[in-house]
Amino acid sequence: MAKRFQYDYYTVSIPGDLSDDMTVLADQAITEAKERAKLYCVPATWTAQRISGEIGSFEVVFRVTRKRNRKS
Repeated sequence: MAKRFQYDYYTVSIPGDLSDDMTVLADQAITEAKERAKLYCVPATWTAQRISGEIGSFEVVFRVTRKRNRKS
């Protein structure tokens, strides 16, 4: 049985002083990953998980995941 979804992963660094809200930083990381993506897929689900860094630090690193339907 073939897998239904395909996952793409991006590691994105965002300046920690960009915002005082971690969700804003995560949204910015997703935007950066969308710009890096070579393949534009709709529908796709984007999520961001913080790997390191804190609000106000030099950089905050996120792992951004794109979940999309597998090509048939």
